[in-house]
Amino acid sequence: MLAEIGYLALALSFAASLYAIVASVWGERTHHEDWVNSGRNAAMLTFALLTLAIGALWVALITEQYQLSYVWSVSDPQTPLFYRVTALWGAQRGSLLFWCWLMSGFAFGATLLNWRSDRRLMPYAVAYMMAVLAFFVGITLFIENPFARWWIDPASGQELQSVFAPAGALAPNPTRLAQTAQGLNPLLRHFGMIIHPPMLYLGFVGFVVPFAFAMSALASGDLTTNWIKATRRWALVAWLFLSLGLILGGRWAYDVLGWGGYWGWDPVENAAFLPWLVGTAFIHSVMIQEKRGMLKVWNMALVILTFSAVIFGTFATRSGVIQSVHSFARSSIGLPMLLFWAGMTGVSVWLLVWRWQRGELRDEHAFVSIFSRESLFVLNNVVFLALTAVIFWGSFGAPILSELVFNTSITLGVDYFMQVTVPLFALMYLLMGVAPLSAWSATSLVRLGGALLVPLGLTLVTVLLIALTSPFDAGAMLAYGLVFLAGYVALYETLRGAYARVRGRGEAWHVAIARLFGRNQRRYGGYMVHLGITVIGIGVIGSTAFQYETRRTLDIGETQAITADYSLRFDGFQRGLSADGRVVNVASLTVLRNDGQVAQIQPRIDEYPTMPMTIAGAHSTLEKDFYVLLTGYDEAQGYGVFKIYINPLVNLVWWGGLVLILGTLLAVYPKEIVPQDLRERSYRQQVAIDSKGRKPAGASA
Repeated sequence: MLAEIGYLALALSFAASLYAIVASVWGERTHHEDWVNSGRNAAMLTFALLTLAIGALWVALITEQYQLSYVWSVSDPQTPLFYRVTALWGAQRGSLLFWCWLMSGFAFGATLLNWRSDRRLMPYAVAYMMAVLAFFVGITLFIENPFARWWIDPASGQELQSVFAPAGALAPNPTRLAQTAQGLNPLLRHFGMIIHPPMLYLGFVGFVVPFAFAMSALASGDLTTNWIKATRRWALVAWLFLSLGLILGGRWAYDVLGWGGYWGWDPVENAAFLPWLVGTAFIHSVMIQEKRGMLKVWNMALVILTFSAVIFGTFATRSGVIQSVHSFARSSIGLPMLLFWAGMTGVSVWLLVWRWQRGELRDEHAFVSIFSRESLFVLNNVVFLALTAVIFWGSFGAPILSELVFNTSITLGVDYFMQVTVPLFALMYLLMGVAPLSAWSATSLVRLGGALLVPLGLTLVTVLLIALTSPFDAGAMLAYGLVFLAGYVALYETLRGAYARVRGRGEAWHVAIARLFGRNQRRYGGYMVHLGITVIGIGVIGSTAFQYETRRTLDIGETQAITADYSLRFDGFQRGLSADGRVVNVASLTVLRNDGQVAQIQPRIDEYPTMPMTIAGAHSTLEKDFYVLLTGYDEAQGYGVFKIYINPLVNLVWWGGLVLILGTLLAVYPKEIVPQDLRERSYRQQVAIDSKGRKPAGASA
């Protein structure tokens, strides 16, 4: 019964999304409001239908309905309840349904919240959102259906997968299905990986909303900044979720993959990073159009490219075109998704070129100075796009081209990415430090240099202190300088604004800072995001440039010095069977610093039926991680082989992510944070207007 409910809800959502496209476009073109409203209602209905479908699959997972082939493939009787719930996105078919559900949720929210304020844009925006949803629901319904069940052909004994029973087919024995169920991929049995995919999906589907409104602006002819204002928060929310997904993915890699790092330039990692890069450029660039009426064509191109990167990233991870521990198995959805990506991108570019050739996207101002804020923002955009290009080429362009032309596989490794991206990231941090100090329209070099004096002085002092207290590396010191400059500028601008309030209004510092953030959440939330990226940069430099790695073999009871101050003692080894059926091999170690015990850690190897998992043991401080992997052992001989890393400042990567999240949340807060006294004054004025029908004396316009 669950299969029938889920399948029917999925089929109805597909029909509703197609109807919403037709009704919205037809109603808008013929000026029939009833058709437009009908299209809106159908679009919102898809969320309810897909909620029903996903609920049916969740119930099947929780209640162990192994006759559903998807449930059989991602769980077994030993799978804990928590992992049964999260197995929804543990493989291709369930994750596609989950993707569709999230997309319908964003479409529901955008339609509900923006309908009245952006009425002119809504019909075409609904049509675009439903076009994306219809495609993904369609491939879920017709190609990767999670409600397919196992059947047996009695004549041949062959096992079949189908939602409905083929003619003459029999249902398999439930006991045998439970005994042969595959269980969840061991790589996904980690909290970071459980949260990581939903965050990425939310980021991906979230960027469909600004794309849909931008294309609606091109289709409807409303080429003002209305589409930007309508989608500002949607774009920031999508960017926030995508950032969270990337950070959680890095944490998962650090904890589970057993190579001592958090970013390996894997193609799937890069497929998620590309829309983040282009989306970041877009979020910065639209501010220029709002402030100066410039870059109209550029911003449209950026939002199209962001959407294109989202769809390509989805294609790359789901089609099987690339091999990775993160990717799904090869699937027949590859060609349809490639055609959809090319078609949607092509139509969008055609619309943009059409409006451009008609002269409807003329900028209202021209660039005046290379040191103006808009010029520096554009240069920052160029850096982000250059990063996108070189990462795309290294991850997909070169490997795919070599396969097509030379019939051989070429893989560009970490060395390529480090050579081409490090200079661009350095330029990105430099622009983060300089651009906030420049002014709109025109800024002289002298004025910009004067504004840089305090942050630059603080940066030089900080780098000098680092050079005196840590191993010297010229490249790392230069990198620290650029990163700290960006952070000090964000702090300097925030404190300078607060000081103006303290001096001019006599406010206490904490009050001044709170009201400063409340008056301009977007600006100062952005500075907090810059601080978060600064902290992440410090962590990346420390853990990359100064990472220490060694391999040691220790007998039980033996202590060995690892560095001048750290030692490691092997206390014992234990092997056992866990409740979920895995064999756990645990080494007990004591970490000593200057001969004093600082931590006991337990690196282990988990042996699942399908693959082993190497789980690190780590002693973490803000200063560094003492990170140990168990790579081999001989229980009879009483020794273990350990790979040991010391990762300086690595935890700043995660703490910087937290600061970034807080800054973004502040920037997208749904209403202005107005001080209580101003709220009361505004309320009294409104009461006076309502009661007398006129504005009270002294009230501001």
